[in-house]
Amino acid sequence: MKLEELVKSINARILQPDNRRGPEITRVFASNKMSALLEQAGPETMLVTSLANAQLACMAELMDCPALCLVDGTDPDPTLLETAVRTGTTVVLCQLDMKEAYGRLYRRLCGKDCRRS
Repeated sequence: MKLEELVKSINARILQPDNRRGPEITRVFASNKMSALLEQAGPETMLVTSLANAQLACMAELMDCPALCLVDGTDPDPTLLETAVRTGTTVVLCQLDMKEAYGRLYRRLCGKDCRRS
């Protein structure tokens, strides 16, 4: 699913537009631990977190992760946005808490018949 469509489901806004004309997202993963994010990051994955430092954007670049969703109304560190521009990572800002944002994103990606395992 295109990132722009997915973002609408959580009433979020794109702070840092992507340079590749809207990446395709097929998976979301949520955590506030860098080690867990690193383990699960990959192409077509949007990471959901309240971490907002430049290392997050560097990790996203390393793992070819196209998008970061900052939850809980987290204000990104200015160096995060600078790094995101340099690395081509889209940054999304969401006011929802992590659990609610992840749940909505997961359901939107899976469709109406989605069942959690």
